[in-house]
Amino acid sequence: MTRTDSGAPTDSCARTHSGALAGLPAGARVVIRLPSGRELADVLLACFDLRLVAVPLHPRTTDRAVTGIAERVSAAALVDVRGLHRTGLPEVRTGLATAPAPAPDDLAFIMFTSGSTGPQKGVMLGRRAVLGNAAKTAALHGLTPQRPHGTCLPLYHCNALVMSLLGTHLTGTPLTLQAAFDPAGFDPAGYFAALDAGGVRTASIVPALLADLLEAGPDWPDGLEYLITAAAPLTSDLARRFHRRYGPRLRQGYGLTEAVNFSFTMPRLDDAGFRDQYLEHTPPVGAPLPETELRLESGEVWIRTPDLMAGYWQDGPATAAAITDDGWLRTGDLGELRDGLLVLRGRAGERINRAGEKYYPLDIEHRWREAGLSGRFAAVAVDEPTLGQDIGLVATDQPVSAVRELYERAPLRPSAIQFGGFLATSTGKPRRTAMGRGLAVRRLAPARYERLLHHAAATAHDLLRTGAERPGLRALAAWASPGDRPPRADGEVVFGALDFMREHWHDEGDEDDAELSRAKARWHRTLLTEWPLAAHAELAADVAARHGYEGPPVPLGTEARFGDGSLLVLPHGPAAGGPVWPLGPLLSFLDGSTGVYADGGGTDRWTWLTRLRERGFPATGCSVLRAGRHDLGGVLWARQPDSGPLDSGPNERAGATG
Repeated sequence: MTRTDSGAPTDSCARTHSGALAGLPAGARVVIRLPSGRELADVLLACFDLRLVAVPLHPRTTDRAVTGIAERVSAAALVDVRGLHRTGLPEVRTGLATAPAPAPDDLAFIMFTSGSTGPQKGVMLGRRAVLGNAAKTAALHGLTPQRPHGTCLPLYHCNALVMSLLGTHLTGTPLTLQAAFDPAGFDPAGYFAALDAGGVRTASIVPALLADLLEAGPDWPDGLEYLITAAAPLTSDLARRFHRRYGPRLRQGYGLTEAVNFSFTMPRLDDAGFRDQYLEHTPPVGAPLPETELRLESGEVWIRTPDLMAGYWQDGPATAAAITDDGWLRTGDLGELRDGLLVLRGRAGERINRAGEKYYPLDIEHRWREAGLSGRFAAVAVDEPTLGQDIGLVATDQPVSAVRELYERAPLRPSAIQFGGFLATSTGKPRRTAMGRGLAVRRLAPARYERLLHHAAATAHDLLRTGAERPGLRALAAWASPGDRPPRADGEVVFGALDFMREHWHDEGDEDDAELSRAKARWHRTLLTEWPLAAHAELAADVAARHGYEGPPVPLGTEARFGDGSLLVLPHGPAAGGPVWPLGPLLSFLDGSTGVYADGGGTDRWTWLTRLRERGFPATGCSVLRAGRHDLGGVLWARQPDSGPLDSGPNERAGATG
């Protein structure tokens, strides 16, 4: 007998649903849109016992999406809550399909993916595969009538459906359901209280909820032996916080819906083993379940198991791409073995290929945590025209100062940073590809920029010898030795502008001052459209386009607003007191500014980001322009909903912000 969140037996409700669905032929598809809880459990079990094919959907799936999926699977019935106020039970509407599409024999479930990386695919799970995996995980965790199990995960996902619902159903194990993915949010104390009241010995969780649990820190239930975590990678930082509060009572697992939930699970470890595997290294996801084989193909995890999907619903090409002719499932996850245990390194599609160097997001995040960044964040791949990809950081509630410290001290620095807009699946798995699509970054050729630095430094030495003084000249001259001037590059407008500055530095105040002013203005306008300053405008255009806007170029030092003010884009140079800025004295000479482009009066990128976050913008960020080790400034942006104008505060000159 299965018990639910209320503790009441479900037999009578299950009989009601069985009676309502009993008229459907075996193999008929039943689309279900219900919140996780007793009603959903009853409908799923009724469908399973009647050999119907259940198609569970997220309860917030729109009517249009439900209709579309019902048509795709030729559903014979739809179960949702639209009749609840009249009957006290979910309404069952039948007769939706007139010509049912063929389905594999003995199909049990069609689980539709989130569609975060493309169109939704319907994973077809057969009864034999589902029963096999449920039996294995039940035996692994000792599910028996004397050892109750609990879950806070939604039953419309494979984890809770197979292990928690069917695993307890098959073994007669009492099940405690505690909804966590509802509008009210997760209640950690309530979950632990429910587990304690039900005498639960094992229970499920995911890392996103584990973080909430540790924030609340409720007392550990007396009978609970350990928590089972899966669905998203567990970081060493989260494992360390868990161990500090609750000890080694945590077991990580790994699997895909395509392989019917769990394919790997960690053994129970003592304190020393837990410290070694979870705290000292990236936490592994475990050893294969019985009858499950592992193969690492160019770093990608391949799995062969009898607990395998029958394919994707009416999608032969996608099925062929996922499963080899000899039955290996290409998971798309990257991994390696350590002490016989599988360690995941991220998704193959999320691996960052930076000029041929391969970086794994989980490894990058581990380095950043070691460098001192805490909380929830993600390393993502960002498109870059010359490198192919570069590294981006999407932060959540970390202070700007913490991210600044990481940027300035960590060996592997992000080139694009975003505060807000963290995307994850309902189980907490970061949607890195989707987050990376919203970021932009540019890189300039280091050798070309080095030549500019040398030429600008030599120019500064020449001017200082003639008694010239202006902020930035001495800092620039200190970058290279006197006379250290490389050969000029033909066609570089910026070199001609530097020669013009050296030739006319002392001409200000002469009788031809008006003509000199016009010449300066021409040089200034030209420089804004030439290398390297044109790169700021190109990057700003890319940033705006990735937010869905197109417009004219945004030159260095100019604020631009898009979408009725909902997006602010601000290209800027290096910060005052930051890296040497070879064009600071030049731009200051050409436009008459004092300090903004030189070495005092600029506002750096971190100050801007702090101000914008303090004003409540839901998403702010910066894209950094680099030339090798040189930070050239970049582009700041801030985004708010399109409902009103964006207020960036006082109109500050931004030419030297960094």
